[in-house]
Amino acid sequence: MIHNYPVYVRVPTENETPYLKNRSCAEAIIGVVIEAQKQEWMQLHGFVVLPEALELVATPTKQGVAGMVAHIQSETIPLLAILLPGANLIWEKRFMQIPLTSQRALDARLAMLLLAPVACGIVEMAASYPYSSANPRYAAAVSAYSGFQKPPETENAADAQKAAS
Repeated sequence: MIHNYPVYVRVPTENETPYLKNRSCAEAIIGVVIEAQKQEWMQLHGFVVLPEALELVATPTKQGVAGMVAHIQSETIPLLAILLPGANLIWEKRFMQIPLTSQRALDARLAMLLLAPVACGIVEMAASYPYSSANPRYAAAVSAYSGFQKPPETENAADAQKAAS
């Protein structure tokens, strides 16, 4: 099922092994994620490649979340198999997804995602982490989500606003 809302997705590596700690692996994944957006699999709002997982906030467009994740995995496995010859499955079979149905939920999850390298003690500032959309070099790769409707004003709020003016 394709949702019109963004979703937070965490795709861990097999047994959360830090396969993605080297530059080549992280850059390969970022290239696939950006290409998936260009191919309209999703609208990308933010991402981070941690040593043990890919996390992103995106709005699936071509298929549902499972199809989007399957596409990313299928495109990264051949690349990672070359870069990680000793790895078995590379990706865990299960992934986590959390629908983000309000602007507040989206902003909070995006902030947590972008601050993950800081929280893990990898870097001191999110913008200095090279494998995240918090890094200025990826500013053009992500887009803001603008699909949330402003909640309708209640009659009391409208009356209070009129009385104040």
